[in-house]
Amino acid sequence: MLGWQAVAGQVKLPRLVSDGMVLQRGVPIKIWGWAAPGENITVQFDGEKVSAMTGDDREWSVLLKPRKAGGPYIMEVSGINHIRLKDILVGDVWVCSGQSNMALPIIAHAGNPSIRQFSVATRYNFTGPLEDLSSGRWEPADTASVLRFTAAGYFFARTLFEKYHVPIGLLKVSAGDSPAEAWLSENALYAFPAYRDIAAKYKDSAYQDSIAEKDKVVQPVGLFNGMIGPLLSYAIKGVIWYQGEANTGKTGEYRTLFPALIADWRAHWKEGNFPFLYVQLANYGETKDQPSESNLAELREAQRLTLSVPATAMAVTTDIGEWNDIHPLDKEDVGRRLALAAEKLVYGDRWVVPSGPLYESMHISGNEIHVHFSNIGEGLVARGGGELRHFAIAGGDKKFVWAKARIAGDKVIVWNEQIQHPVAVRYGWADNPDGANLYNKADNKAWLPASPFSAEKK
Repeated sequence: MLGWQAVAGQVKLPRLVSDGMVLQRGVPIKIWGWAAPGENITVQFDGEKVSAMTGDDREWSVLLKPRKAGGPYIMEVSGINHIRLKDILVGDVWVCSGQSNMALPIIAHAGNPSIRQFSVATRYNFTGPLEDLSSGRWEPADTASVLRFTAAGYFFARTLFEKYHVPIGLLKVSAGDSPAEAWLSENALYAFPAYRDIAAKYKDSAYQDSIAEKDKVVQPVGLFNGMIGPLLSYAIKGVIWYQGEANTGKTGEYRTLFPALIADWRAHWKEGNFPFLYVQLANYGETKDQPSESNLAELREAQRLTLSVPATAMAVTTDIGEWNDIHPLDKEDVGRRLALAAEKLVYGDRWVVPSGPLYESMHISGNEIHVHFSNIGEGLVARGGGELRHFAIAGGDKKFVWAKARIAGDKVIVWNEQIQHPVAVRYGWADNPDGANLYNKADNKAWLPASPFSAEKK
């Protein structure tokens, strides 16, 4: 393929449209690029031939008919010059985004040539979405390349491939320490005036020059323009997202910021409410002897509440973190739990238990709070046996104390003999809710952990 130094007028393709790419099945496939104004471009793929004329803006695009999963295929793109792309698969394309926990690579050997990754380099821009990426290529997962894959994304893809045998393409689009606002478009920032004002300052190159490089990367709109913008013409199946640590200082804001991000990406991709699957933050930090406030717990609650957004699902990970490492190594369970959510929400497997128990409602009966859950699978269970742990209860003073709890069907009854008029209940409400043991059952064994939550009488 002719590269990026091609002479003026020759056909140029975006870096995503290249050898080894995975194209999204079941939808019209957009192929686009640049050439001299008025140039006739022809694209041939799997027996189909389509043409387009380059506009005055030097851009052209064609739409190929939807395909079923398969490959490998060859694509021919012709104008003044001729480009031949090989080893193309048709399957499902997933954007793997967020901060460093999504970027964390695999440390064990593995491989599957039907799973491929395009790694988007960290790049920001404050003047508008970039039209193309500066680097990157599609890589099939082999024993060498897989060490560069997102670990969570790879195990997610491997689980899906083993069940459905559909090629999986991963777009790794993550940046360490990145807050959610860095991934929002300029239009979305109008709902967040403080971030909009910051982004406006960064449009001034002189102002940018006065800021350290590490600080530019995490500013509002920058990563959207630099890393998401160039992807928006590429059809996808959905998004898996692992982020939130960088927003724990403003947890209340995350309740609106995160849903705004999902809506923003869906609006720009123009594919409707594509699936958005995300990881609830893992347990981390010292354990506490008594119930206490927690920014991590508040952030997890914001993530749980985002399940009200259509076509979303959440993987709970408060049992697989590490107290002394915000980057827990167990990404295999993270990927598997995201895949379970996809199996139910995306691939329509109605027999799958897609997540652990989720808080649904509560009511007060005497000195007890009865908590009802959804996603109970074959029933609720205390993992490992014994009493349920990490429930807390509060009266009118909102001072939480540890509570006793027992399972009764699809609900948990919570009480403390010292509180005769309870008004609020919490579960797993801590930076590190070590010992939280409410799970659902599948195949007659403890399966997935319940999400932490906080609820009170309205």
